[in-house]
Amino acid sequence: MPMKAAVLHTLGKPPRFEEFPDPKPSPGEVIVHVKAASLKNIDKMLASGSHYDSHRELPGGSRPPYGMMAERTVVSRAWCLPIPDEVDDVTAAALPNPALSSWLSLVWRAQIKRGETVLVLGATGVAGKLAVQIAKHLGTGRVVAAGRNEEVLKTLNDLGADATIHLNQPDKELTEAFIREAGHKPFDVILDYLWGHPTEVLLDALTGHDLKAESTRTRLVEIGEIAGPTISLPAAALRSSGLELYGSGGGSIPHSAIFDAFPQIWTLAASGKLRIDIEPAPLADVENLWQRQDSPGRRFVIIPSPIAK
Repeated sequence: MPMKAAVLHTLGKPPRFEEFPDPKPSPGEVIVHVKAASLKNIDKMLASGSHYDSHRELPGGSRPPYGMMAERTVVSRAWCLPIPDEVDDVTAAALPNPALSSWLSLVWRAQIKRGETVLVLGATGVAGKLAVQIAKHLGTGRVVAAGRNEEVLKTLNDLGADATIHLNQPDKELTEAFIREAGHKPFDVILDYLWGHPTEVLLDALTGHDLKAESTRTRLVEIGEIAGPTISLPAAALRSSGLELYGSGGGSIPHSAIFDAFPQIWTLAASGKLRIDIEPAPLADVENLWQRQDSPGRRFVIIPSPIAK
């Protein structure tokens, strides 16, 4: 019997709300009746073919040809994890991807220590806002949040940011802002959701100037590439600073680290210590939601069943 699903026919085009064959599990798999599924940047990148892990042949999905934006799907039993009763369905759908991005980058990649200073580059997105909160929960001494959306940037002090930097300013002023904040206490860890030009400006600020970078170990963890897929990296950026470059993604993090992180993230969520802005929407609207650009810092969560009025 067919079900309703978001069906992707062509890379680079939005999925369509259509009927799709019901999933049939293989050994070691279970059928999941989906209550909520988040719509993330990585979903759009995978579907456009621009992500390094994109499927080059359709159909694609968590286990081809199925995905989570459907009434039912099929998953490996090994990836089924308990969720506290205090965490509602839409939060449970919205939280894992953006929360894991900063948790794993801070704990696994950067091996953050209590009292260290963290710069979040791209702090006005969903993941960046959670990164500010998670960095504070992990005991960092100072969190500097840099972002492009002015309205969201104004809210980050309430989430734990000790200082903010507006990225939409000329390069000279932006460089000076980075130097000024690093002068309070050098950045120990940088979580970079942007890459591209903002990262180049940041690296220029960390290279030479009046900072005593030779005595500081700065771990830059590249997570996203919203501002561009490449940067120009001068050799002096590595020779004149304590800069260390890391990446954090599906190919660089072991499954054991992911399973270790989940209980701690759920505990914070269950106690109300993580705030995430969510906009639920029906599965039938997936094609329009896919193309919307008007919800900065907010996660769309798709509900397969009709949403109560």
